[in-house]
Amino acid sequence: MTFSSTIKASVISGSLEENQLATVKEIELPPIKPYQLLIKSEAFAVNPTDWKHILYGLGKPNNIIGSDVSGVVVEVGSEVEGFKVGDYVNAFVRGNTSDTEGAWGEYAIINPKVTVKYDHELKHTESNEAGLINSFEGAASVGLGLVTVALSFSHYLNIDYDQAKNKDKHILIWGGAGATGTLAIQIAKLVYGLKVITTASPKNHKYLKSLGADYVFDYNDDKVVEQIKEVGNNKIVYALDTIAFPETFQKVYDATEGAPEVFLDSLLGVDGSVIETKQERVVHYGYTLAYNVLDKEVVLGPVTFKQTPELLANYEEFWKQYLPKYLDQIKHANLLILKPGLESANEALELSKQGKVSGQKVVFRL
Repeated sequence: MTFSSTIKASVISGSLEENQLATVKEIELPPIKPYQLLIKSEAFAVNPTDWKHILYGLGKPNNIIGSDVSGVVVEVGSEVEGFKVGDYVNAFVRGNTSDTEGAWGEYAIINPKVTVKYDHELKHTESNEAGLINSFEGAASVGLGLVTVALSFSHYLNIDYDQAKNKDKHILIWGGAGATGTLAIQIAKLVYGLKVITTASPKNHKYLKSLGADYVFDYNDDKVVEQIKEVGNNKIVYALDTIAFPETFQKVYDATEGAPEVFLDSLLGVDGSVIETKQERVVHYGYTLAYNVLDKEVVLGPVTFKQTPELLANYEEFWKQYLPKYLDQIKHANLLILKPGLESANEALELSKQGKVSGQKVVFRL
C-alpha cells in the first residue's frame, strides 16, 4: 500500500447523543511517512481519552477514533529499523484528532516509538480472562497502558533499574485494578523488583496479588492511609495515582509520608498545587502524559505537558532495552470482548463513558 487507499474507519460523527458518537465512514488513507508503519488492524481497545476528546470538543467530526490497536505490519517506512512486514504488533496512536491517523480503522498508520513487537504469532480469542499476551484482543488492550507506565517509571519517577538497590523500596499504585494499574503492578515487580502496595475494591484483591502486589487495600476504607503507612514503614519512595483526582492524590501524598525523598506521579497533571502539603517534605511531582512521547507540547486544561530530550531518552531506554526482556511475562487485564465490527465503536465508547465496566478492558475486533 504505497499509494492512497480507501478504507473504512470509525470516525467522530459530530453527534453527542448516546450511542451516536461514532459512525463508520470510508476515508482516503495517505501513504505513510518514512518514520511510520502501516498495519492491517485486527483488534481495538477503548480508553477514556477517546470519548473525552469527543465530548469535550478536542476532536472534530471525521477524525478517526481510537488510541489502541493491534494487527500485522504490511508496510515499513524507509527510516524505520527493527520492524518488517508480517510482524505482529500493538500500538498506541494519537487518535481522535486526525482524519488520517487513528486506531479504529481497517488499516492504521502507527509510530514505532509506541509500538510493541511480539516474537510470536497473535491469534483471535473469545476468552475474557486475563492472561499472557497471545491474542490480538489482549495485545490491543495494553498499548496506551504500557506507554504510560514506561514514561512514568523511567522518567518522572526515575526508578533505578538495579533490583538490588530496590529490594527494600516500596511503590504505591493507587487504583491497581484499572488497565494502567495492572500493568504498573507487574512492571514494578518484574522490571524493578520493588515491593508493591496498591488499592482496589475488595473483589479485585486476590487478582492483584496474583499479578505481584505485596499488599492490597480497599481505597474506600476510612483508615486506608494509616494502613498503607504501616506496611510502607517509611520506605514508600514512589507512587503513581492512576485515578488522579485531588482527593485521591491527597491520600497518596499522605500515605507516602515518612521517606526522606518521595517521587509522586499522576495521570492527569495533578500535583501539590491542588492538595494540602507540608513544607518540610521533599516531594518530586511527575506529569505523565503518553502523548508526550509523540508530541513536543500538549495543552490539556491548565496544564502544559512538554517533551524534553531527557524524557525521550529515558522512555526509549525502557521501551527498547527493558520491556522486550519481560514482555512474555506480562499479562493483559480481564477483557470484555464486544461483537466484531467497527460498528461496535459506539458501544465501546458508551461503556467507558458511563463507567459500567470494572476490572475489565473493553475490546472489539474487525
